Amino acid sequence: MRKPRPARLAAALATTTALTVGTISAATFAEGSPRVPTPESVIGWEPCADYKLATSEQLTEYYRKLDDASDRIKVVDIGKSSKGRPMIMALISSADNLKPKNLQRFKDISRRLATDGNLSKTEANKLAEKGKSVAWVDFGLHSVEVAGHQAGPLFTHRLVTGESEEMRRIRDDVITIVMPNMNPDGTTMVADWYRKQLGTKFEHTNPPELYNKYGGHDNNRDWYMYNLPETRNIGRQLYHEWFPQLVHNVHQHADFPSRITVPPFKDPVNPAIQPEVVRGVNLVGDAMGRRLEAEGKVGALSANTYDMWWNGGMRSAPYYHNMVGILTETAHAWPSPATYDPKDFPKTFANGESTKTPSIFYPSPWKGGKWNLRQSCEYISTASMAMVDEASQKRADWLRGMHRMGQQAVKAGANETYVVPADQVDLPTAVKMVNVLRRGGVEVERATKSFTAGERTYPAGSFLIRGAQTFRPYLDDLLNPQQYPDRRQYPDGPPDPPYDITGWTLPMQMGVTVDKYQTRINAATKPVDQAAVRAGSVSDKAVLALDPRVNNSVLAVNRLLAAGATVSRSTASVTTNAGKWPAGTFLVPAKGDVRKKAAAQARQLGLNLAGVDKVPDSARKLTAPRVGLYYPWGGALSEEEQARGAATVGGGSRDEGWTRYTLEKFGFNQDKLTDQKVRAGNLKKNYDVIVLPDASYAALRDGQKPGSMPEEYTGGMTEEGVAHLKEFVKQGGTLVTFNNAEELARKGLGVPVKDVTEGKKETEFFAPGTLLNMQFDANQPIAWGMPEKGVGFFSYSPAFEVAAGADSVQNVARYPSEKALASGWILGEQTLHNRSAAVDAKIGDGHAVLLGFRPQNRSQTHGTFKLLFNALYLGSMSK
Repeated sequence: MRKPRPARLAAALATTTALTVGTISAATFAEGSPRVPTPESVIGWEPCADYKLATSEQLTEYYRKLDDASDRIKVVDIGKSSKGRPMIMALISSADNLKPKNLQRFKDISRRLATDGNLSKTEANKLAEKGKSVAWVDFGLHSVEVAGHQAGPLFTHRLVTGESEEMRRIRDDVITIVMPNMNPDGTTMVADWYRKQLGTKFEHTNPPELYNKYGGHDNNRDWYMYNLPETRNIGRQLYHEWFPQLVHNVHQHADFPSRITVPPFKDPVNPAIQPEVVRGVNLVGDAMGRRLEAEGKVGALSANTYDMWWNGGMRSAPYYHNMVGILTETAHAWPSPATYDPKDFPKTFANGESTKTPSIFYPSPWKGGKWNLRQSCEYISTASMAMVDEASQKRADWLRGMHRMGQQAVKAGANETYVVPADQVDLPTAVKMVNVLRRGGVEVERATKSFTAGERTYPAGSFLIRGAQTFRPYLDDLLNPQQYPDRRQYPDGPPDPPYDITGWTLPMQMGVTVDKYQTRINAATKPVDQAAVRAGSVSDKAVLALDPRVNNSVLAVNRLLAAGATVSRSTASVTTNAGKWPAGTFLVPAKGDVRKKAAAQARQLGLNLAGVDKVPDSARKLTAPRVGLYYPWGGALSEEEQARGAATVGGGSRDEGWTRYTLEKFGFNQDKLTDQKVRAGNLKKNYDVIVLPDASYAALRDGQKPGSMPEEYTGGMTEEGVAHLKEFVKQGGTLVTFNNAEELARKGLGVPVKDVTEGKKETEFFAPGTLLNMQFDANQPIAWGMPEKGVGFFSYSPAFEVAAGADSVQNVARYPSEKALASGWILGEQTLHNRSAAVDAKIGDGHAVLLGFRPQNRSQTHGTFKLLFNALYLGSMSK
């Protein structure tokens, strides 16, 4: 790739007209009325111009002004981002369709066809004839993929103002929902960073921090869990308000050198997805490809990289709601133009097909040459217009299809009921799981009286989830184990890796008991909108006890510590007035106003506070841990990534972001521990515990390569920093490592364990995002409150063999001797049998806790959160 020189860059910046390539210009989008503002008239330049990026504030201002000037668009505020920026949504249709009474009627039709399991075929056909198809187009989720949110105003202006027969037909037949920006915080961050670095050697870098406050690039991994405000806001529109039949999710990671990726996708297909969804995805993908070809836009690729297996992405979660989810990935995620030399093209794509000669799924290869952001924007606009045109051409068909798939789902689940018992130990976490399902539109009931199913009697307050509902594919996929097919690149060859993960079964991840019955259960129930915890009880004993098996106990303890309460943990089981509770029970003397404060937590968090007469002498006093959460910088791109116009995944560590989110939700204060602080040493003065998110030893030690980013973001913690971490532990600190960060503890601190997966070929061992069975030693402080058996998330993770005679190392969790797979896919499972998943190593006066997986993965794995929380408390408990 040839980068622009600063002199040429200065000349480009001095002009008022953006550079264009060939004959492509702003006229492509110029249909419209002079009274409606153009994007350029509001933003100050036409979006997608070279060397220019608009912020979320500038983009939002344009949509609002367009709304003020036209009755063909209605802008709606749908909530706030993680950092408090407004999130807007634009409804585009004919002026008559957008009249309030008409708009509500069309919205109701879409909802009924999507969710009414009792709607007859005759009535559905009548509604389909009267209704309007609803097509969703979002223009920006990953902020470093800049073309999407820059293209949005141009697409929207054309759709609002265009007077061609096609534009009028689309407005008459379709309610197009434009989501201008699903991550406004990151859009402004990236624009500000680019402007600051423009003309410097760091022009082709991304911001060094996460562009979403918590998830970074993983804001596209939150679409069944709904942790983030952004996903909650959008999920409400998709699955509770509008129920679009078609959803287009815009991205920018086209497989080089293709210019855009469109459906169809590669195998496998998740069997929970309705066949008609798969057909619809292929149909829309074909329409996109044909329209691109008709407009002379070559280089469209299909059936490579992206599959239809995983649930949890912005385009994949709609599949399980009987919606046609479309992903496009467009090339060149940069405002700076470039020239691509075909000599630098790889010979083949990942699927083995040539990058230079035509093939079934790449019929018009791109030959290389100049490229700029404008072209990427136009490809996105063309693909989006193809989808809304399909929504118009087959308006009633899409509506009927939504109803048809819903009825098929209801029939398939007629004799299926899931029960979430109210008498399970950690009921508050079960309530959280129910609310996760509700955010995704799953219908849930709560029993008002006890009832019997099979041979078990369930108490009032238990939840029932019936399979006979239109979104059954979604609940069926989330509540049952996944069985990923054994796919190889060739017979007996290396595995064909999945696009994301292979197993995500929600009850397993969250440690929640769910009983499945192949029958319809009769019970007195009421529908659940948002499930609430039941107000807990408080003992009148002198010392209150909080159950360590309940995650919310940790939040209550942290709040009580902050309020000045005295808290200890039992080192053995204790007998309370509510029965025998395990080691690790939290004990709080109810002196002064502590009882009142504890009672408030019991009410809010659904905790039953038992009591004991006194705190045992063996109990260990607990103080609020001083936590340092390591924050690695990012943002640098390799030469190859720059040459391909790649966006990578932005800066920062997603694992750090999810850890920070989890700790905040459970009341832990933490400090941002940067490379500079680690290098400075004297860590024990400020921290009891240091947490290293998932990263390799080399990445932690070396960081960003000098010269790849501004100096303050390069260099890693260095060997000196590793020595400071070792000193910290020897002085009594606790070092906690997640997943591959264990390598630093092994090689940098000398923890006497071996990673048995190291050096294994993928044909010997492979587990790419899998749920595995684990066995926990609840007598170890790190596993206090854990069940004897549970499930953990394993993704390219280590497994440990403790060195012979290493008495300083305690096994906290291990894999079973057989049947380790719980959900997903694993090759070479025997590699893990009887191996340690987590260990606690004593070094000097302190501890190194190696959690050989991510116990807080994407803040979804509530079932293993306690391992993290206990490790933090280990650093601040009395000895």
